[in-house]
Amino acid sequence: MTVTPNNKQQNPQQPFFMQVNTGDSFDLLGNILRHWKLVAVLSIVGLLAGTVASRYVRDSFDNKTMLQLDTKSKSGKAVSDFGDLFDAKSPAVAEIHLIKSLSVLMPVVEQLHLNYMAEPQGIVDRLMRREGRMDLDLFEPPKAGMLGIDKKDEKWIAVVRSQDTYELFSPMGQSLVVGKVGETYRIPMGADSVAICVRAFSAEPGQSFRLFRSSVLSVAEGLQAAINAYEKEKNSNILEISYSGRYPDRVADVLNAVAQAYVRQNVEMRSAEAEKSLEFLEEQLPSIKAKLDSSERLLTNYRNKMGTVDLGAEAKGTLERQVELKTQLLSLQQQYQEKARLFKEDHPAMQALLQQQQRLNREIGKEESKTKKLPITQQDVLKLQQDVEINNQLYTSVLNNIQQLRVVRASEIGNVRVVDPAYIHEKPSKPNRKKIMAAGLGGGFAFSVVLIYLLHLIGGRGVGSSSEIERETGVSVYAKIPKTQISRKLPGVNDKRFILAKADAEDIAIEKVRTLRTALEFSFLEEGGRVLMVTGIVPGAGKSFVSLNLAYLFAKQNKRVLFVDADLRKSRLSHMREKGVSDILINNGKLEDLVVDMGEGFFFLPKGSRAPNPGEMVSSRAFAELIDECKSKYDVVVIDTPPNSLVSDAQSIAKLADFGLIVIEYKKHSMDEIQDVIDQLSIAKLDKKAIVLNQCLQDGLGYGYDYRYRYDEIKKS
Repeated sequence: MTVTPNNKQQNPQQPFFMQVNTGDSFDLLGNILRHWKLVAVLSIVGLLAGTVASRYVRDSFDNKTMLQLDTKSKSGKAVSDFGDLFDAKSPAVAEIHLIKSLSVLMPVVEQLHLNYMAEPQGIVDRLMRREGRMDLDLFEPPKAGMLGIDKKDEKWIAVVRSQDTYELFSPMGQSLVVGKVGETYRIPMGADSVAICVRAFSAEPGQSFRLFRSSVLSVAEGLQAAINAYEKEKNSNILEISYSGRYPDRVADVLNAVAQAYVRQNVEMRSAEAEKSLEFLEEQLPSIKAKLDSSERLLTNYRNKMGTVDLGAEAKGTLERQVELKTQLLSLQQQYQEKARLFKEDHPAMQALLQQQQRLNREIGKEESKTKKLPITQQDVLKLQQDVEINNQLYTSVLNNIQQLRVVRASEIGNVRVVDPAYIHEKPSKPNRKKIMAAGLGGGFAFSVVLIYLLHLIGGRGVGSSSEIERETGVSVYAKIPKTQISRKLPGVNDKRFILAKADAEDIAIEKVRTLRTALEFSFLEEGGRVLMVTGIVPGAGKSFVSLNLAYLFAKQNKRVLFVDADLRKSRLSHMREKGVSDILINNGKLEDLVVDMGEGFFFLPKGSRAPNPGEMVSSRAFAELIDECKSKYDVVVIDTPPNSLVSDAQSIAKLADFGLIVIEYKKHSMDEIQDVIDQLSIAKLDKKAIVLNQCLQDGLGYGYDYRYRYDEIKKS
């Protein structure tokens, strides 16, 4: 049967997704099922990794405290409604920023000694979840560079010795002190010293801790990032402060300290104005009292000297009016002095006070012009009494203001109160160890699937469709032989020339080889052919497996079949020093003497003991005469040749064959590689040929028998 290659190009207008083999997904699923052991192992490894990670991660405790913000204002509900209308920012936003301010957090760090840390050491203790805890009230190592080593390389270690004692070691490993809990120690070290005070610890003897000291500022900045403050609902004025850490009591202490510091700061801010006003009035009070005493003394002395002076109704009215105006003027002057600490002179508030003072000065000038019309004695008395009245009212007013400000300062409570303090929670919120273990299991499974998929891509780039091969090359695919798992318990399984068709005739792969035999009977034997050449592209495709079992199945039909091992280079079917083809070619033996009887009409001719130049041997006249002799003595001659891509032996043998069988591995070869083999056999005048697609993946089965050649030396050469 002559077959003419009919190469076709793919339609360039065909969409990419239509060019993709829809069976790839099923192949991938089949690969996963075939590699279930790999999936199981990697999943177990992932589960173990997740278990270790879940135990390595330390417990974390979440906690929170709740505050209420009082935003009542004089503007009333209308202002609130307008704020909602224009989506004005809630006052809680400003308070949240204040809560996380350094002015609140830095005192908390100092109060709780958070800048002194003791980190437990030991991976085993951490994995076994038996780490201890040490709390420090003080740890002040020498200044950087005093010890002659880099600061980051300093390792101060405290080792627990008993229930209430510990031993401190320097970065050089020197024991400095064996201390007791609650006591402060200062140990000289060169020109400096190290100070330590352990408040408490809970650890087994022998457990060690690495001691650290950080700046208050850096720890406070860390708290800024760790603490979360938010308003529970918009315009609810209910604030929540949340924080998480390793120790539940410390988390609660930090939250409560932050809440208390914020409330205290809020009260201090609201009473700050009253405090400043009180300070100013108390500074002015002595001078006002001195002026009052001086004016009273001058009035008394004048009366003693001049006697009693009666004032008329007009003079009394003028006196009262001037006293009232000058009292108002003094009050405005006090306000101006107070606001001068806050505003510049050109500020509108300052200008308004100056304008009021100017108005009062004009009115006072008018009243004083009336006084000049009175007798001199009445003018003097009127002036002295005016000074006494003004100073007396001013002194009384200052005293009243001081008393009111003192009451305000003592009674100020701020506009924030703690609703719920932070309580100690014994159950950690993180980590969720079951989820971590499940994630490890899922990660191991996913990794195995990805790995199998990548292997599938790498190993599955070749052609796997028989219809595609026939369409592109014009050569028929006679059989698709699936992979099969060969039991190691079968008789003769360890023999080099093990025949699966003889050991297990019902195997699924052998059924496909029978199909191949039937196809060859119609296209090869019935047309008078006797010599069948079997070749491949590369080692490992199962060429020898197919040819050996095919020859045996031919013999089962009462035919005399000879299997010729023509792979004179790296045959895996012939034994070392076993005479055969090469010996016949150099006249060191005869065919009938060297043929091995395999039984049931099946005969085997080994490659021979010596093959100094295999390529020349198979292309020689002697080899052609050997094949002619085989044809005359046997019904079918099956020649197993070396892979076609490595050496040219198959092309030389093809000239002597009646039919060529090309065994290719499923999805391992490109269309170009397949076409190259076909073209080479066509050049050798072998027109009758077919393809066998071997080791096809079906139903999750695995092909476990090793039929691989080793052509490393040939490749290197």
